[in-house]
Formats: sequence, C-alpha cells, structure tokens
Amino acid sequence: MPVNQRLRARRSECKFIDVNLDSSRRKPRRGRPERAAKVAPGAELRSQVRETMRGTVRVAILDAAEELIARHGLHDAALVQIARRAGVAVGTLYNYFTDRDALIRALFESRRATLRPRLLAAIQGGSELAFEPRLRRFVREVFEAFESHRSFLKVAIENEHLRPSASTTPQDLLAGVRDVISAGVRDGVIAAEGAELLPLAITAMIKSIAVHRIQAGGELVRDADAIVDFVLDGARHAGSARSGAPAGGDAR
Repeated sequence: MPVNQRLRARRSECKFIDVNLDSSRRKPRRGRPERAAKVAPGAELRSQVRETMRGTVRVAILDAAEELIARHGLHDAALVQIARRAGVAVGTLYNYFTDRDALIRALFESRRATLRPRLLAAIQGGSELAFEPRLRRFVREVFEAFESHRSFLKVAIENEHLRPSASTTPQDLLAGVRDVISAGVRDGVIAAEGAELLPLAITAMIKSIAVHRIQAGGELVRDADAIVDFVLDGARHAGSARSGAPAGGDAR
C-alpha cells in the first residue's frame, strides 16, 4: 500500500478511536432517541403491571393457605385446595414458592411482619397516661392486635413445634409490660417489692388467655379489663382477711 494511502487509513483510524473514546463527539442517529423515549415508558408500565399482578397472586395464595390451614389443620390443607381457594393452578404455586415448607415459612414471615408493628404501637403508646389507664390500654390493644391476626395465631399455636422462623412476639410483649410496670413503680402505685415478677405474670396471662380464646372460641378483647382487675385487686373478695397459716407454720 502506498505511503499516502497508509497515512489516510491511519488518520481514519485515529478519528474512529477519538470519536469512540469521547462519546460527546458522536452524533446520535436521527429518530432513535424519540423511539427509545416512546418504548421505555411502555416497558416500565408493563413491568409495574407484572409486579403488581405477581404481588396480588402471592397475597391470594398466602391468604388461602392461612384460611385453610386454620380451618383444617396443616396436614389436611392440601396444595390443590390452597390453589383452588386462591384461584390459581397448582403449578402456579411453584412459581412463587419452591415447596410446601417455603409456603408455610412465607406465611409466618408475612403475618409476623404485620403483627409486630401493631404490638410495638401498643407498647409505645399511652406513655402520657397514668399507670392504670396505660396498663388497660396496653392490654386491650395487644388483644386487638391478636384479634386482627386470629387465623394466623391459630395456625402458629397449632404448629408451634415447626418453628419455621423466629418470632420476637414474646420478647416484645414482655418488654412492653415491663415498661408499664416500671412506670407504676415510679408513680408509687405498684410496690417495688416483687415488682419484677409482675411482667412475667401479666405476660403469661395474656398469652394463656389468647391461646384459650383462639382455640375454644370467644372474643379476646373482652378479657382485657379482667386481667388488669386481677393484677391490681387480686382474686380475694374485698375486705376478706387471710385465713389459716402458711404451710408448715404455727396455726396458733
């Protein structure tokens, strides 16, 4: 190749390299930006619609699983029934959950994610109130949170041995009761002696009554004031005195 032709070829290569290294010097093709601008919003909209539909189907599957497991038990709630109740094909379940265990795990995680904020709201609320109104409000709102998740709690109670995921509910509940009782001690309403046992006792009552009502039926919230009355006043009739002596003591 003659020298002048090699130089011209070299200059062309340099121009090509300069243009590609400096994108600001490249000239966009006519019509392409407008076309891309028209396609992008449509693609984004389709993606949003797909995500919305996928979320809707997932919620329907979890709702169906919760309802049928609470009604028939874990082992009698077949995937075929869950799919039919959710309005999807059985094969569709596996597009969302790899197996039955994954479905149950997702159900527990989903419901706990909505239950915990309500419990925390009950714990953090009412700090401006006096001790007794605050305690009554706390217990009532805890039961209201449990009532709103009644079907899930029935599933959780009956399948406690599975423990598909860790729960912070017991710790949250105990911490909330301790805060309220500590306020009662500071206000002089609750005796400091033995006060460390009260949160354990109140938490145990809330949990045992919730389990009983959910399994046997009955409204949870109606027991809220009864728990507080029992804690503050005890089971003994007003004015009645202790009778007898401690076990092994002198009865004189």
